[in-house]
This record gives sequence, structure tokens and C-alpha cells, in this order.
Amino acid sequence: VMGPAGSGKSTFIDRAVGRPDIGAGHDLTSCTKEVRVVRYSHDDGVRHIVLVDTPGFDDTFRTDVQILQRIADWLKTTYEKNIKLSGILYLHRISGNRVGGTPLRNYKMFKELCGKDNFKNVILVTTMWDEVTEEVGSARERELHADLWKAMIALGSTTHRFEGTTESAWRIINSLPAR
Repeated sequence: VMGPAGSGKSTFIDRAVGRPDIGAGHDLTSCTKEVRVVRYSHDDGVRHIVLVDTPGFDDTFRTDVQILQRIADWLKTTYEKNIKLSGILYLHRISGNRVGGTPLRNYKMFKELCGKDNFKNVILVTTMWDEVTEEVGSARERELHADLWKAMIALGSTTHRFEGTTESAWRIINSLPAR
């Protein structure tokens, strides 16, 4: 689970596994400082889900390069253990009224990290729908689809709304391909 600091990554994971916001920060400073792995048994009784909470870009204490290096190190270690990712969730606050310099730079860095061949394994997730009206949120969502996310969607990325509930989190997780 990736995205800018404050986009709801820890909250998404906490909701998915049915626990209170133990990993989520609600202060003005960034909360997640290290890659945090959360294992959870899938409701199907067969699969085990591993959700990975990553430090957000635009962190209070670290540069984007430092954050990217931490994520890359974790990915390398995981790959060396022959563990493959099913997909990546990239979270974006729908409550933000602008996609200015920092969020835009972070999104471009994320696209480069994934590579075009892997866009089909990316779900672009909008969060914080409770902070906007449906009309405003839908208009912003249409703009994201038509502009910022257009290239990724054209190459197979999908989009979902995270509505802040366990059910919503699992609808998104279940849309990833099983490995």
C-alpha cells in the first residue's frame, strides 16, 4: 500500500484487518516510519494476505529518496525470498482540492517505480470520501480518470473508492489477482 503521507494507508490496513487505527497517525507529522507488514488470513480460509504499509512520500522527517530506498530494500529482500506481490494499491486523498507539486511529483515517481508493464497490477484508490460531498468527490474522481490517471488506466490499472469500512477494504483487496 503506497501513496503520499496522510493518504490513509495505515487506516486502510487497519480497517481491512478489523482493528482500530493502531497504525494510523492523526497528528501533523508523518506516522509510518518503516515498512510494516501485516499478515491476515483471507476469509476464503485458503489464502493468507500480506498487507504492506509503507512510509508515505512527502514524509515529515525523510526525503522521498530515503523513503523510496526503504521500500526498494524491502522489495529486494522479499523478492530474494521468492515472495511475489499480487499488486500495489496507490492511495490518493479525494479531499485534496489540488494535485499540486508534491503530490504530482510523488505520483510520477510511483509510476516510474512500477513501470508500464506492471500497471495492470496497480489499483488507484481514492480515500477520505467522508470529507467531501458526493458531487465534489465525483467531479474530482472524473478529473483524475481523465487526466492524471489516464495513462495508467489505459495500460490496465483499475480504480476504486475506499469508503473507510472493512467491507470496502476487502472489495479492493479481493479485486487483486490471487497468487
